[in-house]
Amino acid sequence: KKTAFLSALVQDKALQPLKPPLPEIVRKVLSRCRFAYLSTIDVGCNSSHLSLMRFTYLPDEETIVMSTNIKTKKYDMLEQGNTGVALLIHDFAEGNAKDGDDVASNLTGEYSITLNGKCSVVKDVVLAEKYRAAHLKNNPEYPQFIVGEDIAILLVDVVMARICNINDEVIKWNVGDSSPSS
Repeated sequence: KKTAFLSALVQDKALQPLKPPLPEIVRKVLSRCRFAYLSTIDVGCNSSHLSLMRFTYLPDEETIVMSTNIKTKKYDMLEQGNTGVALLIHDFAEGNAKDGDDVASNLTGEYSITLNGKCSVVKDVVLAEKYRAAHLKNNPEYPQFIVGEDIAILLVDVVMARICNINDEVIKWNVGDSSPSS
């Protein structure tokens, strides 16, 4: 029943944009971190495709911004309509610290979170530049992955989360819930 509801949210454009109030811990981890593992659907291989991505979380819009070269497999799959994605984020210091700042000191090493949702390529040039600027501001040391005529801006709208803490306790949340459950 919930699966059908979530599928409808992801697939039916009439139900978009539905922005959830994400659970507070998800918001905190998204705000602290910069790396995510993006899983896209590869129908041709009957498998998934995994990519390490830099991201920017925009709390006021409840959305995640990423960028990719248009000559990549993930871009091709998104353009073919395979927009369902999973993102794995964690607040472990390794790989999340920015050069010369104290991001690592803000990370607790307590949470691993799988986010499911819909990923879209931003086609509107004005919106793409707005999101590109925010993404570059959050990741200034990686302009080669954010700026350029072959770089597309991606947005992920989250509809479901599985939040696992260091004690292997899992909380599940979806956009239809008023609060997370275990």
